[in-house]
Amino acid sequence: MYKNIFVSQCGYLPGMQKQVTFRTDKPINFAVLKSNGACVYTGRADKKIKNAAAGETDFVGDFSALTKTGCYYITAEGLGESDTFTIGRNAFSDVFQKSMAFFYLQRCGHELPEASAGLYAHPACHTQTGYAYDKTESRDVTGGWHDAGDYGRYVGPGAMAVAQLLYALERNKALCNSYQSPEPQTSVLNDYLEELKYELDWMMKMQREDGALYHKATCASFCSFIMPEDEKGKMILSPVSVTATADFAAVCAMAVRFYKKYDKAYAKKLEQVSKKAYTALKDMTLPGGFKNPKGITTGEYGDPCDTDERYWAAAELYRTFGNEEYRYDFEKLARKKIYHGYGWVEMGSYGNLAYLGTGRPVDETLKQAISDSMIATADKLLKTSEADGYGTALTKKQYDWGSNLTVANNGLQLYDAWKLTGEQKYLDAAAAQLHYLLGRNAMGLCYVTGCGTDAIKHPHHRPSGFKGKAMPGMLSGGPCDWLADETIRSLFTKETAPAPAKCLIDMTGSYSTNEVTIYWNSALIQLLASVTE
Repeated sequence: MYKNIFVSQCGYLPGMQKQVTFRTDKPINFAVLKSNGACVYTGRADKKIKNAAAGETDFVGDFSALTKTGCYYITAEGLGESDTFTIGRNAFSDVFQKSMAFFYLQRCGHELPEASAGLYAHPACHTQTGYAYDKTESRDVTGGWHDAGDYGRYVGPGAMAVAQLLYALERNKALCNSYQSPEPQTSVLNDYLEELKYELDWMMKMQREDGALYHKATCASFCSFIMPEDEKGKMILSPVSVTATADFAAVCAMAVRFYKKYDKAYAKKLEQVSKKAYTALKDMTLPGGFKNPKGITTGEYGDPCDTDERYWAAAELYRTFGNEEYRYDFEKLARKKIYHGYGWVEMGSYGNLAYLGTGRPVDETLKQAISDSMIATADKLLKTSEADGYGTALTKKQYDWGSNLTVANNGLQLYDAWKLTGEQKYLDAAAAQLHYLLGRNAMGLCYVTGCGTDAIKHPHHRPSGFKGKAMPGMLSGGPCDWLADETIRSLFTKETAPAPAKCLIDMTGSYSTNEVTIYWNSALIQLLASVTE
């Protein structure tokens, strides 16, 4: 590793806590310099951390007292210089715009003109009819967002992404409403809500007449590194799943609250499909969760436990529609277990926020129990964050597939504790997770392509690989010590692999450390919007 000083490459808001990590075995003095070389702040890093996850010793310094807008870098004797960074009210404007534009560039079934998409322009793709796996029907399933580095479209992850983006809007309207789509929009909606509608519209096409949702729309297997319009295989609708149906019911109910102000007819449609899905959900069982049917090898997104999805759906429908049925269903589940999580597997936090956020009658004792459990969860994360040289709330054993999603979602749970308690320590720790993703990490990389001064350049993403240049604004999956793809195994064995926090290679073939997904980006945006509200 050629770097020894680590900061958020995208910068800081003036009032944020600002910490810097030094890879060294002794306390050290440091200086913050303006881009012209003038010294504006000096400090001493004397907080020693034995960083097991990174296999190193770190010292942490603080320069939060520096609040003046400008472009800076940090130096320390014998350790060189940090990447440059900015302090200012608009420090995160670039990463926000690029990470949101990623969703537009992932649009399926939509022509992306060169004027809007540049290098990644292409005609409408995947316009073929979708056929149910069981051969019972065919239907139009055009639209939506390509899920990841491949061209599949999956209801559960898509619903999660939309939910996180709606929460981002709820928490930081000024930031989200500043989004400008690469392609001029002409509807009554702003560009931000228009982009989310593109995914919601597709998910509606995945709902069967009985209310249940097909799990995904993909070809039988992953294609090679080609542009999306060149994937011509049969479009297969994998069987319905409980998780897809519950997630759809939840996110459509949630979306009603955001769209009714602008388009009452569309909000009514969302209400109808949400309630229809929930009715179907009540009669659905799928022991062990969704499994890929024979002949289908695309992303499975299997989840053996669907209770947390039901938990979220009941809470979200109660918050939006107020039916006692939904309240009863949620409270019955929550009294047995309070769920947590912002991922596509563990989704309890969405249900918790919906229940705590409703203005309708609730069980106050249960509400307090949920709040207490959320704070207790955050306390564990806070302890981990404070013991890590980079402030990340991951233990040595948690650098697995999509670790950067876990980092972002940990930040959201820390933010939730701040909202519940008002204690600054939680907000600082939540922001530290953002700073980790943007450069203050053991790799010294900004994990968002095209952002910062030293970003990921070779993500596992088909359009980027085909064009030979990373599409900007994509959050990489991050270090994963599983050695789960052929590319990383060609370089390392279990015996020679680097420490978990450094187990990433910036190579296109490393899908286990360097792929991208829409729901990793949505987690980034929700975290960014939250800590900068």
